[in-house]
Amino acid sequence: MNSTQRRMELYQLFQKQGAVEVSVLAEQFGVSAMTIRRDLELFEKQGLVTTTYGGAYFNRGAGVEPGFALKQGHMAGVKKKIAETAADLIGDGDSLIIDCGTSTVEILKFIRKKNITVITGAWSAVGYLHGNPKITLILAPGEYDELSAGAVSSITAEFIRNFHTDLVFISTQGLDPEYGATVPSSVDAMVKRALLESGKKKVLLVDSSKIGSRYFARHAKTEEFNVIITDETVSEEHAKKLRDRCGELVIAAVSQTP
Repeated sequence: MNSTQRRMELYQLFQKQGAVEVSVLAEQFGVSAMTIRRDLELFEKQGLVTTTYGGAYFNRGAGVEPGFALKQGHMAGVKKKIAETAADLIGDGDSLIIDCGTSTVEILKFIRKKNITVITGAWSAVGYLHGNPKITLILAPGEYDELSAGAVSSITAEFIRNFHTDLVFISTQGLDPEYGATVPSSVDAMVKRALLESGKKKVLLVDSSKIGSRYFARHAKTEEFNVIITDETVSEEHAKKLRDRCGELVIAAVSQTP
């Protein structure tokens, strides 16, 4: 198990248990106590946990957001299928905006053969699309944000407002069917709002684990999305509420993924 996998499992333990002990974790993962303390220090820098003498406890506030690597590892197979389903909405000749987010960035893996224009603040897009003559890639400028692994700032929002695309793909940290889509950061919410207003067809990608959660800053009402794509483990209650409010709810068939 590498460090990223260990931290992903450790983060999931925090979510389930709320608090952990260094000695127990060291034995469980087969590493030194010093290694576990380094992991906990990394989480503390991100505001996810508060360390104590012998362990740490999870910060569950509405302003807390895990780093990009942790989010990318969480429900990776589900996010891949959601992104693949989203990519089916894209046709040759389309222009699109792709939000910084682990689900939305996955879309880049499924569009390489299409003649399209992509605008995004996710700087990792270069690695996916570099050298592809079919795709025009426009990178949004702005201050780099570690949590989003891309440009998230007022400069980014101002730049995005210069465009109007066929589709926009948005990610979120939480989705309350009745309240809307939210994130911990007001700056991130501002950028997402600019992205949303710059796309004709508005698509939200959200795995079911985020539905029912509400964070500090709202960036969209549920009714504003033409399409919401989630996975098949979404509860019947949440699915019904989303269908009542958004244009269309699409359920990605994750169990059929090889």
